[in-house]
Amino acid sequence: DGTVEVALKGKFDQAKPYLPRLGFEFKVAEKDFTYFGYGPSEAYIDMHHGSKMGMYDSNAEAEYVSYIMPQEHGSHFNTKLLKLGEYIFEAAQGFSCNVSEYSIQELTRKNHYFELQKDEFTNVRIDYKVSGIGSNSCGPELLEKYRMNDGDVEFTFTIKKV
Repeated sequence: DGTVEVALKGKFDQAKPYLPRLGFEFKVAEKDFTYFGYGPSEAYIDMHHGSKMGMYDSNAEAEYVSYIMPQEHGSHFNTKLLKLGEYIFEAAQGFSCNVSEYSIQELTRKNHYFELQKDEFTNVRIDYKVSGIGSNSCGPELLEKYRMNDGDVEFTFTIKKV
């Protein structure tokens, strides 16, 4: 029926530093999307308690959060479904999704939000897990339970054409 199943399985050395994220990233032309997950604003594993699980419509431009220093933004924790153009991404176990006008490289290279240049494509991230945001810049280190430091990882999601 044209369904694609993507599976990730691995083991990670938990003695090494934790990862900021683990997942897949790709580029598409579409900017508008619908998702079932925590929202409507950005929601991370450690900062989703003020969000509600629900079905939301958004677009890449609306997902951007204008932090003074460019950084990770707009992720949606525990997403079960993401519809982008004619494709639906689903995972019963949930995933973090991010739809952005900026590549990770652009966000990393620039020091100020006003220096950012939009990508010609939309950057989509389907992640097994994204580490929490924490408050280490002005507070305690990120708690262990919010870090992407899982020993055994198994993550499966499907891509279906509408």
